[in-house]
Amino acid sequence: YVMIIVKGSVPMSFGGTQQPTAYGELTSIGGLNPDTNKKLSAAIAAILESKLSVPKSRFFLKFYDTKASNLNLLSRVYGSNIGWNGSTL
Repeated sequence: YVMIIVKGSVPMSFGGTQQPTAYGELTSIGGLNPDTNKKLSAAIAAILESKLSVPKSRFFLKFYDTKASNLNLLSRVYGSNIGWNGSTL
């Protein structure tokens, strides 16, 4: 599952200026490590630069590696035995 929220026109200052900038948080159920984080950062920065004109030098990304049991959707915890469509996980 991937969820992306983009909110424009938010007053932000980065490096002492208000030039275009971005802040993001990426949460994953496992799979994050320094090499993966570097690749994800580069890919996301390229998209921000080409689509939103945010230079990669003005983009901050925070990574969270979490357990499935820390996430909930539709009143069901990812670590539970019942899937989103009622199937057994």
